[in-house]
Amino acid sequence: MSNVNLERRIKRQAWFPEHRFFAVTAPGLEALCAAELTALGAGEVQPETGGVNFSAKLELAVAANLWLRTAGRVWLRLKDFRVRLWEDLTRQAEAVPWEVFLAPGAPLNIQVALKGSNLKHTGRIAEVVGRAAAQRLREVGLAPPVPSEPGDENAQRLQVRGNDRRASISLDMSGAHLHKRGWRAQGGLAPLREDLAAALLMLCGYDGREPLLDPMCGSGTLVIEAASLSRGLPPGRGRSFAFESWPCHREAAWNYLKRHTLEQALAAPAAPILGRDSNREAVALAQGNAELAGVGQGVDLEAGDFFTAAPPAGPGLLVMNPPYGKRLGSVRQAQDLARRIGQRLTQAYGGWRCGVVLYRPEWAEALGLSETTAITAPFGGLHVTLLFGTVPQK
Repeated sequence: MSNVNLERRIKRQAWFPEHRFFAVTAPGLEALCAAELTALGAGEVQPETGGVNFSAKLELAVAANLWLRTAGRVWLRLKDFRVRLWEDLTRQAEAVPWEVFLAPGAPLNIQVALKGSNLKHTGRIAEVVGRAAAQRLREVGLAPPVPSEPGDENAQRLQVRGNDRRASISLDMSGAHLHKRGWRAQGGLAPLREDLAAALLMLCGYDGREPLLDPMCGSGTLVIEAASLSRGLPPGRGRSFAFESWPCHREAAWNYLKRHTLEQALAAPAAPILGRDSNREAVALAQGNAELAGVGQGVDLEAGDFFTAAPPAGPGLLVMNPPYGKRLGSVRQAQDLARRIGQRLTQAYGGWRCGVVLYRPEWAEALGLSETTAITAPFGGLHVTLLFGTVPQK
């Protein structure tokens, strides 16, 4: 087959039809991610535990990788099928147009996950699928993929899942986890993951048009996410993605999309964003991270103690990720901090809306917020509660 005909077929099979995708999220964030996908224009958006199924053309899925704030990864569903015998897996794997999505000679990491499947032997499953991909690329005159080396972060991830009598073959579009925005130089002590920071802001209904304060900003994750959201900047603007190595990738269209989104973004947040921390080194770290993220001019950062510093002009939205664990010592000390935070909110921030990351859900009562809503999500081996409410007026 000539190179021209192959390129035309690749583009036709990739970009014209609708495909099925699965956006992975931390459990608890599915509804927020589903709302993001619906706003982007995805079809058949169906949340389930651990993620969101949706349908779209490849162009929209590429944009989803750039824009999704609460997702961790986007998988392209190459095949979803009923399986009774090994021959079913072989037949479906051989029917995948591998030349459309796998770069010739690229390292391939095949992951297999089984749950009550009538397919057994994960090693054999990976071998069958890998062999089918290699055979297809050889048939069209291309170098077959090679098994990836352990720990190769640049390898293309392929996932085979078996559940009861169904199986699926999916290809990773994202590469590194989507919470890795590409700007963090240092995280400081226990930095909040970016997707959880975005989830807290979204839970609070933050749209960038009200003053925002993070009085315990640490390395700056919350204020940086807020500045990006307020300005309409895509969270993936500073990183690369796995789909950029696919043969079907449209480099010119991708560059135009990134350039267009940056041109449409606001030059500065629509309302003030202020980060404070009692630790001057943390403030300097947050400033450096904000510069790397391209929002240094839109975020004010200063040293200040939440319990003594005067509130900025408001009311607005106050968000915080208070210290926890070894940074505090005993559970009693952590409970005391929650109580002191609640007292300070009541004393100085009446009428402010408030979003807090809690590492013990029972501490929510100590904050004294009204009209609260909450979601729970895993983080760092724990489950954290993202709590939103309003500080009552005195």
